[in-house]
Amino acid sequence: MKKPLIVFAGRSNVGKSSTIRALTGRKVRVGKRPGSTRWELRIDLGSVTVVDIPGFGYMASTSKTEIEEMKTLLVRKLEEWSENILIAVMIIDISLFRELVNRWETRGEIPIDIEFYTFLSEIASNVIVVANKFDKLKKKQKQTELKFLEEKLSAVLPNHELKIVSTSATKKKGISELKENIDLILVSSGIAPLEW
Repeated sequence: MKKPLIVFAGRSNVGKSSTIRALTGRKVRVGKRPGSTRWELRIDLGSVTVVDIPGFGYMASTSKTEIEEMKTLLVRKLEEWSENILIAVMIIDISLFRELVNRWETRGEIPIDIEFYTFLSEIASNVIVVANKFDKLKKKQKQTELKFLEEKLSAVLPNHELKIVSTSATKKKGISELKENIDLILVSSGIAPLEW
C-alpha cells in the first residue's frame, strides 16, 4: 500500500508553499509571483507524504490556454491520487475571497475556490480549509470574512463537516492549530501524530 498523502491545494499565490514551510520547517521554495510552483513537490514525513501542487487560476507570464491545461492536469493528477489522499488542505486567501466570489457570481459562474472545495471533498475523506493571510484583514473584518467563507462553503455541501483554520503563514500564526487538526485526523486513521 502506498503512503498516505496530505495534499496542499489552492489558487496561485495564496500561500501554499509558505504554509508548508511554516508547518514542516523544510526549505520549500516560495515565489514572489503567482504560479511560482510549476511542479509538485513531495516531502516525506515518515508515515505520510506532504505534496505541494501548483496553484490554479492566474499565473504570471502564462497564457489562458496554458493555465487551463495546468488546471486539467492538476484535476487528473488529484483524481489519480484519490485513493491515497488522506487529507486535502485547501488554502484560500481570506483577504481576497469575498472579492473573488462576488466577481464570479456577478458573471453567473460558480467561484473557482468553491468549485475546487467541492471537488476536493469528493476525492478526499478529510478536507481542511486554511483561511490564510488573515493578518491582512482589519480587526473588525476578521469574523465577518470567516463567517462569509463558512456560509459559502456550507451552502454547497450542507451535510459536510467543515473545518476552517485561520492562518498567517509568513508570520507562523495559526500553524499550531493546523498541526493539531492534521494530527487528529492522522490519529483517527490509525497513524501516529507527526513529529513536526
